[in-house]
Amino acid sequence: MSQKEKLKSILGNPISRDAALEIIQKDAFSYRRFLDFPLEHQEKVLEFLQGIRGLPILYDSFFQAIFNPNTTPERLERFLSCLMDQQIHIIQVIPREGTQMTDKGSFVIMDILVQTEDGSYINVEMQKHGYEFTGERSTCYMSDLVMRQYTQVKAEKKSKFSFKDLKPVYLIVLMEKSTKNFKQVSPNYVHRIHYTCDTGADINFLANYTYISLDTFHAIRQNISSYLDAWFTFLSSDAPEDILKLIEAYPEFQEYYHDIALFRKNPKELMNMYSEALMQMDKNTANYMIEEMQKEVDELNAQVDAWKKALSEKAEEVSAVQNELAQKENQVIAAQHELAQKEAYIKELESKLGI
Repeated sequence: MSQKEKLKSILGNPISRDAALEIIQKDAFSYRRFLDFPLEHQEKVLEFLQGIRGLPILYDSFFQAIFNPNTTPERLERFLSCLMDQQIHIIQVIPREGTQMTDKGSFVIMDILVQTEDGSYINVEMQKHGYEFTGERSTCYMSDLVMRQYTQVKAEKKSKFSFKDLKPVYLIVLMEKSTKNFKQVSPNYVHRIHYTCDTGADINFLANYTYISLDTFHAIRQNISSYLDAWFTFLSSDAPEDILKLIEAYPEFQEYYHDIALFRKNPKELMNMYSEALMQMDKNTANYMIEEMQKEVDELNAQVDAWKKALSEKAEEVSAVQNELAQKENQVIAAQHELAQKEAYIKELESKLGI
């Protein structure tokens, strides 16, 4: 079977670019939205409608449609079970509204919090750009999640509450573009953090962190050699060559792509969801650029302060040298004056002695 035929079996019957454009133009509002897209994304939408490209799964709207844990929890369970190397069973999705810790200029493009059968909380977050101050932010964020669990369990247990009733809390962050601290440890792309006591004492810490550098993954992985590779490929790539490699290695993902292909039959909804995703991306990118520029300003201010300090120190050194020279000059003048007095006294003595 040719690659074209294989892609057809995954994403549906292909159509021409003109036919795809005509579908969008049938709804004037959708077409206006389409024209507002950057050219790069216009082409991606057209290629998807043509049946030759997938969709960016980790944009919130598309993720919720394919991985809705309320209707198809087994899909998210499979990913989490693979990533965490343990069987995960989701019992509920926890609403984020009103309690989520937020940052001004959030770069999050997908965020979902679930509770598992054993009571654990798992938060899965996708970041367009990885956050600076990763540890500081994540610690604050994790504290919020732990307190949410504490509040819930204490309300349920009332006077019977014990801290032993609290279960692990997991923060899983998938970064499309990871930060410098993660890039420095390439080729590693899965970074796990769990606290232990340095003496070996058995202490149960609740917080568990996993960071996934998808950019590093794509840079070093040419083939799909494991089930986890398959998941990372599915979640982060809409390229046809990756789709074909993935289905060949793990055919079970074809079911997910069939659901994705359904958006080809509903272009109006596709335009709405894509527009929302791009609006969030634009906001994220603008905020990221602001933060990056602020970092540059802060670095320049720090450099200027360092120069000012160095200049002040040099000025103090110059002043000290000038003071020392002045003292030396005064000493020389005093010595010269003393010498002149002594010479005059010697001449006076010579005169008296008739020498």
